[in-house]
Amino acid sequence: MIADTSFLIDIMKSDKEAIKKAEEIEKKGNTISITSISIFELFVGVTLSIKQDREKNKINRILKGLPVISFEEDSAREAGRIFAQKRKEGSTIEPEDAMIAGICSIRNEVLITRNIKHFNDIEGLRVDSY
Repeated sequence: MIADTSFLIDIMKSDKEAIKKAEEIEKKGNTISITSISIFELFVGVTLSIKQDREKNKINRILKGLPVISFEEDSAREAGRIFAQKRKEGSTIEPEDAMIAGICSIRNEVLITRNIKHFNDIEGLRVDSY
């Protein structure tokens, strides 16, 4: 399972539903991974934050020990397809969300997110929420 950035942020905020979801996943013996795209998004946020040191410490604590999946060629191709398909349909998707969806689709992994609307109707993408 791959965590979307929203899931990581909710864990850092001690959101009860996100924590419960993480515990359920771990109880089932599944591993939660993150993408290099989420690391990018988190560090954009921390750099814009007034309390950079505190936020950076939170990020480092949450990332410690989580497997990181990089954005590689096959994922980039799939992300480009997803981004273009959404545009053709008259919808929009943030490039970073298309990249995360591309990684999940290529790896046949479930995406954990609270932002289901960001990932609606993406062919081949499995989404779980909390």
